[in-house]
Amino acid sequence: MTAAPVLLAVLAAFFWLFRTKFKDRFLRAFGLFFLILLVYSSNKEYYGISTSLSESTFSPMSLLRWSLMFFLIWQATRLDKPKGFRNDILLSTSAILLMGLMLVSCLYAEDPFYSLMRSVSFSLFVMALMMGLVYYLYSSVNCLQFFKFHYYTAWIVLAPFIVLLFSGIGYGVTILMGQYAGFFGNQNMIGAFSAMITPYVLFHWRVVAETKRDKWLDAALLFIIFLGLWLSRSRNGALCFLIVIVTYFFIVSMQSRLAIMTVGVLVITGFLIFPPLKTDLMSFIRKGTDKSASVTDLSSQFAEERRYEMWSGVWPKFWKQKMTGYGFAQSHLLVYEFTEDKEVGRSLHNSYLEMFGDLGLPGFLLLALLLFRVGFKSLSILTLPVEPLERHITAVFISGFVAGSVNAFFESWMFSAGNLLTLMYWGSFTGIVARMAWQPGQAPSTARTPAMQAEMQYPAIRAQN
Repeated sequence: MTAAPVLLAVLAAFFWLFRTKFKDRFLRAFGLFFLILLVYSSNKEYYGISTSLSESTFSPMSLLRWSLMFFLIWQATRLDKPKGFRNDILLSTSAILLMGLMLVSCLYAEDPFYSLMRSVSFSLFVMALMMGLVYYLYSSVNCLQFFKFHYYTAWIVLAPFIVLLFSGIGYGVTILMGQYAGFFGNQNMIGAFSAMITPYVLFHWRVVAETKRDKWLDAALLFIIFLGLWLSRSRNGALCFLIVIVTYFFIVSMQSRLAIMTVGVLVITGFLIFPPLKTDLMSFIRKGTDKSASVTDLSSQFAEERRYEMWSGVWPKFWKQKMTGYGFAQSHLLVYEFTEDKEVGRSLHNSYLEMFGDLGLPGFLLLALLLFRVGFKSLSILTLPVEPLERHITAVFISGFVAGSVNAFFESWMFSAGNLLTLMYWGSFTGIVARMAWQPGQAPSTARTPAMQAEMQYPAIRAQN
């Protein structure tokens, strides 16, 4: 039995949002591309989408995905470069060189056509972000609309499935090997998605919500996210969820930093005083191996992980081709001989190691330059005197970027233009670049008009959201 009506209800909710809440053409184009990637990340066969409709390069859903990407690029080209926007030459040059290296690597890839298609799709994806989204997010008012879209997404995609699960209905809810996946096709996906969507919920809770009712609703949504993570037993997702919360509140105020330190001390004290808490945590971390005689501590747990088995197996092969790699989107083909789990072996489960295997040291160093450049610029942004709203906007992007960077160490989605997490992560990256392009202490006074400043007042923000 399929649960197609559930998918139709989710789609209807999004189309209602596009019709009533979001009038901006670029945001609608972004939302449509986001939606097709969301459908791809769902449990497609359970919702009535057969593999023949979605899996091949020229399947109907693949063609629709390509069409929506080109539509997003078209809308991006219609955006004018904002007055006062300053390009980061080093960042732009690094990105162009990395895209060029991806395309050149197709010449020596084992499967040149697949490598070329992946390279072209990711290059087009980057074009849409750096020619469109970065200009769109330059405006704080646009950031509010962007955040609102993600906030509504959290309600649509996460809350109903928890309700269906605990109501006993269970229709449309995915459970895999006793682990909750909700709308998604696997528990790792719901874990990462939940973590990456959390900054937008935190923003709404701390900035937009005005009444006690609204604040309690947002607190309930945060609890739903946490509950879904716990039921999914997604260790990576739970870790990134914690990273998002700590990073967000560490950025927004000094009082929050003190609170974080206090909570950290209390949590550590709780584990020391109450051994059952430590036992439950270790059981969560060691899922699947908590009864193994060879696992006695976290170091032996790491060695028992299937990811480590694959990483240690492919490393000598990757190092042998360290100057060129095996071609973009090709290194995962070497994984199969090092794991008995062919489902796990479909990817390397480490975006950074995958980049090294694909493009060698040149590709890895260019990626590192991109990430470190944005990381250091993020620190410089935090030192600038800005109004509280700007601080919260920055916190959303930076917390998403930090959590995604950690998640990518355990999953291989960073360079897949057809993956929802890729869009969410590089969206946060692009948001930081937009914040870099306008810095209050250095930008021209014409960067924000008086009318825009008026729109940024808190009552207006709440009205928009």
